[in-house]
Amino acid sequence: MIRPTITIDASHTFGSGKNTGIERVVRNLCRELPGVLENRGYPQLQIATHFQGRFLQIDPGLEKSLQFLARWERNAGEFVPGWVQAFPKWIAGASGSAKLRKWMEPRPSHLGIYKLPHHMARWSSLTRKVFEGNSLESTADRVLILPDAYWTRRDIWKTVQAHRKAGTLIATVVYDLIPLTHPEYVGKKRSEKFQGYLDEVVRNSDTIIAISKTVRDDVQRYIDAQANRTGLCQDVRAFVLGAELGVPASDTTGQSIRSVVKTLFNASSANPPYLMVASFDPRKNHAQALDAFDLLWKSHPELQICFVGRSGSSCDGFMRRIEQHPKLNRGLWVFHDLTDLELHHVYEHCSGVLLPSIVEGFGLPIVESLWHGRKTFASDTPIHREVGGRSCEYFPLHDPLGLSKQIEAWELLRAAGSTQGCIKGSVDWSKPTTWRQSATQLLDAVLDAYAQRLSVPQKRAA
Repeated sequence: MIRPTITIDASHTFGSGKNTGIERVVRNLCRELPGVLENRGYPQLQIATHFQGRFLQIDPGLEKSLQFLARWERNAGEFVPGWVQAFPKWIAGASGSAKLRKWMEPRPSHLGIYKLPHHMARWSSLTRKVFEGNSLESTADRVLILPDAYWTRRDIWKTVQAHRKAGTLIATVVYDLIPLTHPEYVGKKRSEKFQGYLDEVVRNSDTIIAISKTVRDDVQRYIDAQANRTGLCQDVRAFVLGAELGVPASDTTGQSIRSVVKTLFNASSANPPYLMVASFDPRKNHAQALDAFDLLWKSHPELQICFVGRSGSSCDGFMRRIEQHPKLNRGLWVFHDLTDLELHHVYEHCSGVLLPSIVEGFGLPIVESLWHGRKTFASDTPIHREVGGRSCEYFPLHDPLGLSKQIEAWELLRAAGSTQGCIKGSVDWSKPTTWRQSATQLLDAVLDAYAQRLSVPQKRAA
């Protein structure tokens, strides 16, 4: 079989300061695929970003520029000099408007008033690479993997169509259909936007690769339900996400663990915080976790919980609850901008991990928690059962008392010395998939689709 060039697009992730599940997936695939390809004798992986109707290969110079932009977005309040921020802060304070304050004093992973200069810096970096000749040609001996957040970058599909018309095989990764199956958590506009994205996916993909069997079945049902399936993708597969965090060496990236994170998650601490890693979004169900700890604090004031995640657009009520909570910074902690290095540290030293989500496409924190050997409490949903198997302790949704009792029982075991906070000795524990194995599964899927196209070319949609 002809060995195609594998290109993976990272348009949203590279240059973004966000560290949600999707960004972690894309970064880990970009890290592991080169080694998998090299071992098989394939051409070197091309990592690309989309810009003005073309895919640009990300070379070291462009990667450095995008890392700069990512640090800017991760926390504009720390990145932008204080003298620049002074006037916007004064305007926000003088106005008394909460909405204006969000714009003038953006939270971590939000740009607010600094969005325009950030976008201008990005445009300048990418335009320079266009003139340097970084554009990738559309060819028939290429596989283009699309694993990023394309509901935020709708302009990409015309370029995808042009590459597909030239013979490039398009493999799109789909994470979930939650905006369609549970529109109450995203609102009408975002649900409609996602509908448009999904329609582009099924029309412009040669193969769709879901992150779980549950999502694969959801995508297949969506396609089967269309009145006219002519030209729609009929090849839907699944692969398993990896678990370990790709932690770079701090001396080469400039990353370090902040002192507040080190102090809070300390190996010698008797009661390090429990951890919840999830963007602040109603479907993530932070409220149940905090309700459970409100109950626990009545008899166990020493316990702590830490929420790690980007603040979303529908979380203002819960964020106000946190800001007004008497335990804030005294047992209740929040970080919006942890790096991979810091995330690895908090997983390693937490008392346990909570995932009370109402609905998920996979539940990446489950496998990350299990990888680090943490006690993992997950809401009892089908997808969590698929991902966590017998290695998690499951609790019913919307039952804070039940969750609090399970945590209390775990605390009794810890106090008795029956465990050291990990589950690696448990008969039910099995080591999750590595990112190398995950990248291999993804590559096997796209290469099989490529081989099938070569053997039966007439079945491919025009």
